[in-house]
Amino acid sequence: MDWDDYRYFLAIEQAGSVLAAAKRLGVNHTTVLRRIASLEKRLGVRLFERLRTGYTPTAAGEELREAIGRVQQLLID
Repeated sequence: MDWDDYRYFLAIEQAGSVLAAAKRLGVNHTTVLRRIASLEKRLGVRLFERLRTGYTPTAAGEELREAIGRVQQLLID
């Protein structure tokens, strides 16, 4: 498991698009696409609906966001 992939997931989830996430992370947009595709393949779910207006988390994406939030909270406490 590559925990860095979750950072890419959160960047898209927060920014709403691959390009904005790439800028936020300081990487090329193809890197973001590749990392998300890898994460989705590994988890066996689609994490985002790819819309013209941007990326929206699927139900699985929302569950992942909540799980990451719980892990972050455990690390902070």
